[in-house]
Amino acid sequence: MELQRNKFFNENLSILAWKLSIGSILSWELSELLGSDHPYLSPLSVILTIQSTMDKTVSLSIKRMIGTIIGILVTVLIAGHLNINGWNLGILILLGCYISIYLKLEKKVLHQVSITILFVFAFEHQTKHYATDRLRDTLVGVLVAGIIQLVWSRIILRKT
Repeated sequence: MELQRNKFFNENLSILAWKLSIGSILSWELSELLGSDHPYLSPLSVILTIQSTMDKTVSLSIKRMIGTIIGILVTVLIAGHLNINGWNLGILILLGCYISIYLKLEKKVLHQVSITILFVFAFEHQTKHYATDRLRDTLVGVLVAGIIQLVWSRIILRKT
């Protein structure tokens, strides 16, 4: 029994490793083709959203996109008028989180809002198109994650 459980566990980890690797390659290259100066953002979305099932991957991908959109909007609309420091970052995160709470969004969305605000607030001042890359590359990453899950599930369904 323990041997079967270990074999199943190792197979699942191996499958996850392949999905993460293939997804990272495809999403990075696709983002570069689409003109991103920050193609690492696409594999980040793949890595953060690929889950054990298609439903879980889609659910987390939607939450990531919603959080990214809210975070970008809050930061782009307000951050240009603020100095970059911890206090202003905290205020932006609080605002973004309360918008998410008002919209009755899940806790995972608040995390995505906060991460997006952090990075857009920090990097948009350095490269004026970071927010655009962030949005596009997040979308590329979650779409690649979904496609990989779909293809993988079709392969598994054919085997069984």
